[in-house]
Amino acid sequence: MKGDNQEKLINFLLNAHSFVDSNSLAKELNVSTKTIYRLVKRINDYYKEPLIISEKGKGYRIDDREYIEQHEIGQFHQNDLLSPIERRNMITKDLLLISPKSISLFNIVERYYISESVLNSDEKKIEEMLNQFNLVLERKNRHLSIKGGESDIRHALLELIGEGKLSNLSAYNGMDETEDRDSHFVQEQINTIENYKNIIIPYPYNVNIFSHLYILIMRFRKRGVINEDKSRETQELLKLKNEYQSFYRTSDMVIGNIEKYLHTQLPDNERIYLFEYLISSRFETQNYQEDMKYSNDVIEITNALIEGASGELNHSFKNADLEQQLLKHVKPMLNRIEHRLLVKNTLIEQIKIEYPIVFNVISNITNQISETYAIKKINQDEIGFLTLYFAKELERNPKKIKTLITCTTGIGTSELLKTKIDRNVPEIDIIDVKSSFDLTEEDLQKIDLIISTVHIPEVKTIPIVVISAMFNKNDQIKLRKMIEMLGDDNE
Repeated sequence: MKGDNQEKLINFLLNAHSFVDSNSLAKELNVSTKTIYRLVKRINDYYKEPLIISEKGKGYRIDDREYIEQHEIGQFHQNDLLSPIERRNMITKDLLLISPKSISLFNIVERYYISESVLNSDEKKIEEMLNQFNLVLERKNRHLSIKGGESDIRHALLELIGEGKLSNLSAYNGMDETEDRDSHFVQEQINTIENYKNIIIPYPYNVNIFSHLYILIMRFRKRGVINEDKSRETQELLKLKNEYQSFYRTSDMVIGNIEKYLHTQLPDNERIYLFEYLISSRFETQNYQEDMKYSNDVIEITNALIEGASGELNHSFKNADLEQQLLKHVKPMLNRIEHRLLVKNTLIEQIKIEYPIVFNVISNITNQISETYAIKKINQDEIGFLTLYFAKELERNPKKIKTLITCTTGIGTSELLKTKIDRNVPEIDIIDVKSSFDLTEEDLQKIDLIISTVHIPEVKTIPIVVISAMFNKNDQIKLRKMIEMLGDDNE
């Protein structure tokens, strides 16, 4: 729990871009202000220079330079400074890489400077984590090992290793010459795929394929050729191979390159693993036609997302550009869900902090989609990617405030005011211009705001901003403040 709160605190401060007081942080993390103080101290103890700066009367903020330096370089903390979560993740990663081989308890205790009682506690947490991947932690003859299917082991490795080390391997301090050479070789294979297919593999799919191939090589380096799982050559796969023949040829070519690089023959399943990743990725090119064929399920699920979000967020998302973007995303997403392929979303915590309402709405819609179309539950990483499409659309086309202009001095004055507001305040959508004497209940049901040149005491359900007919600088400031208040209420 402490490790989770540390991550939440760092993500929240990164997103704030300025000082945040301890009360606000305590409320956000649902902890006490004393806990915030302890979390900050614990985080800062990991770094040579404090990561979180505090100033009396202002609160806390992230030292951006220190954060970038530590995380872009890929610097790891010394083992004696690791948090319990970091330590358990590193132990699990080591065991996964050599699975089904084992590591002695003595080696683990000595490497991480912990007692056996602490290791016993770690084992329980590791077992809980492995359950979600259908993997088992086994202790035998004072050795630990992880047992399970090869695809499950790689899913767990993708989750644990994450993007940081795999996307910037040349900067990883602990990398030896062989690992550096491996990373360059894998990047060459990504280039080979793009050149052969005349496509561009965008983020995060390029990182996902890179991670998969790099983990394949890491596994070989640590424990040699891995025995095949049960063959993945199913009737469904045969249909996919027939539909995407060029992708299977690409997979065959790349795995053949890896076999030459490692001077060994790899199991046939390796070609199928890579093929599944390729057909579950999104590509960009004007000449690429295969991703333009959409099944009825892809079209219906895309429409369900657009219609559901439009209704829940009170914003029309029905436009051709967003529909095409979502179709291109949903098609490989369904392949990923079907083949249990993980695309790690490293921005997920920041997405949930910055777009909480949109994320929750998309999460609810995807739950309904899973039930309706009998597909596996869509995970948070995928929901985060979908959230970004709708968040971008909202930022590009923000909801306008439906406004009624009213004036007692005549419609001509109101029309003049309408022209000035149209020109200077794009956030306002003027629905109608009326005399204050002609307002009806029906008028009030259609609007979010009334702009008037006189006070209207009998209207209490709709916010009113009173300005002059000349719409001077003070009037503009007053209207801007009202728009900000209405925006805050809608968040």
